Amino acid sequence: MSPGAVTEDCWPYTSGNGDSGLCRKSCTGSGQSWIKYKCKSATIAHPLSVSAIQNELYNNGPVEAAFTVYEDFFNYKSGVYYHQSGGQAGGHAIKMIGYGHDSASGLDYWLCANSWGSSWGDKGFFKIKVGDCGING
Repeated sequence: MSPGAVTEDCWPYTSGNGDSGLCRKSCTGSGQSWIKYKCKSATIAHPLSVSAIQNELYNNGPVEAAFTVYEDFFNYKSGVYYHQSGGQAGGHAIKMIGYGHDSASGLDYWLCANSWGSSWGDKGFFKIKVGDCGING
């Protein structure tokens, strides 16, 4: 497990099913023990390169990201998404949780959690081609 990452057992995916989800203050299960702290103010880092985003994910856990959604994104089921057809549908914020390389397509990708429920995409998650989600990321 990566440092800073919380397991699904402690913080399960619930978005998109009509519930606002649980706001847990602590978890002591699945070999993890953590307490959630709320800061009055924070310094927000904006990693501007692929390696900086990867470093942030590895050392500190999930990263908030946003991208332009195109019509073909609504039909995503699996693999690495990249825009191929359809017009712009709007902007969308997501949680970037990891990264990797897909040997079948030869594409580097970001692994992301969407907020449209577990029946969308790959059980609520998707892979998006590096370069299609943000500045250099």
